[in-house]
Amino acid sequence: MESAMEEVSSEMVHDGEPSNEDILQNDVVEDVADKLQEAVIVEDAALQETTAEPVYYPEYQFEAAWTLICGTHKEFENSKSQGFLKGCKWSPDGTCLMTCADDGLLRLFDLPADLYNSHKTTFQGCSTTELSPSLRIKEGEIIYDYCWHPHMSSWNPDTCLLASTSKGSPTHLWDAYKGTLSATYRSYNNVDEVEAANSLCISPDGEKLYCGFDKCVRVFDVQVPGRNCQIRLTKSSDGLSASQSGIISCIAVNAALPSVYAAASYLKTIGLYSEPEGTALCVLEGHRGGVTHLKFSPDGIVLYSGGRKDPEILCWDLRNPGQVLYTMNRTVETNQRIYFDLDPSGHYLISGTGKTFPESGDTSGCVTIWNTQMGVEVSESPLLSMKTLPERFRCRMNDDCTNGVSFHPWLPLVATSSGQRHLTSCRLDNSVHDSSGSESSDCEIDDGPSRHQLRENSVKLWWAGNYTNDHEAA
Repeated sequence: MESAMEEVSSEMVHDGEPSNEDILQNDVVEDVADKLQEAVIVEDAALQETTAEPVYYPEYQFEAAWTLICGTHKEFENSKSQGFLKGCKWSPDGTCLMTCADDGLLRLFDLPADLYNSHKTTFQGCSTTELSPSLRIKEGEIIYDYCWHPHMSSWNPDTCLLASTSKGSPTHLWDAYKGTLSATYRSYNNVDEVEAANSLCISPDGEKLYCGFDKCVRVFDVQVPGRNCQIRLTKSSDGLSASQSGIISCIAVNAALPSVYAAASYLKTIGLYSEPEGTALCVLEGHRGGVTHLKFSPDGIVLYSGGRKDPEILCWDLRNPGQVLYTMNRTVETNQRIYFDLDPSGHYLISGTGKTFPESGDTSGCVTIWNTQMGVEVSESPLLSMKTLPERFRCRMNDDCTNGVSFHPWLPLVATSSGQRHLTSCRLDNSVHDSSGSESSDCEIDDGPSRHQLRENSVKLWWAGNYTNDHEAA
């Protein structure tokens, strides 16, 4: 099997002599690369000027298995649905955890009170053993995507917001304190029917709401609910500029350079676009499955991407669009979205795993961590010639698919969510879409012999730092 790095291509390259459009587009890409370099220089200078208030990042230990603090599985025992989780995300201020489940509910879990007084690197115990949601938000149908408002802070209720999109509904902005609907953003198709977004993302400044659709991205002003939006087509009709087909499955905005955002599709492509008009910069290809998750590094220099039924996470160098720095191997055998996350420093990347038939002793339920600095610290290092970044840490945390992982923003604390749809008989799923590039169902069709399958629908909090009990601390 050929490496994904050998499959990388860019649609900026055309046969024959370059046209004026090609030259202009290459100039735009080079300008973006220069801006990225400038952003890094500015960020480094800002850090040097703030030596009086140094930035502290959580410290993790990888020498032993992490400590399970608390969790819950009773909350997801639902007779009407299988209740499996579909990811988890810490709030930007770290005070609560948001989860999404197959029952169409978004749940918020508060950070255990004991952890507020914990040292950043030393855990001294927690009296909470069973998590209970502080808030439940009900969407009408299956939830496609969800995200926090980037400025969310429990000290400012006006910023306690989250967005979600679900089947057959417009995009909603919810009050994370009361669970009430704050705003609605409606998209309409060619026959003037409400069309649900397949993905969404709020810009780092909190002003723009990006929503992914079939061959287009719609951009709303967060302060102006309703149907007014900017429609940005991703598929080019001139045959010259970069073009991206398929349903937009996930979107990410570069926090270091907010004028650049990435949009991925289920047709295995990633498009880079620039503000203010959504000009296409380039299209990246190299994934074996539809791309389901994107993440920019904190410095904005690299972009990480992962897909369904794709065994690799790719690290793209934005200074040289189309170049993969390295890949990270993981187990993803299902169509379910398997999340990965970066720690606040950007030095560690964590990912869950997904297997169709989890069994005792296999890699399903494991989380894997890579040290991203091993591949980017020194340009002369032989590691850069390696096609695969070695694992730093691996630990089994669930009996079923670990679909969600999230680093806490200021504690060495990691949240995981688990579960997947299990079918015990062969049947066709009418939610599997056609070849247009839309998302297939999260399930798999079990047409093989029956076997014992491990099942677990749970949310767990893990202490990833040093552990000290009260006696040792004394």
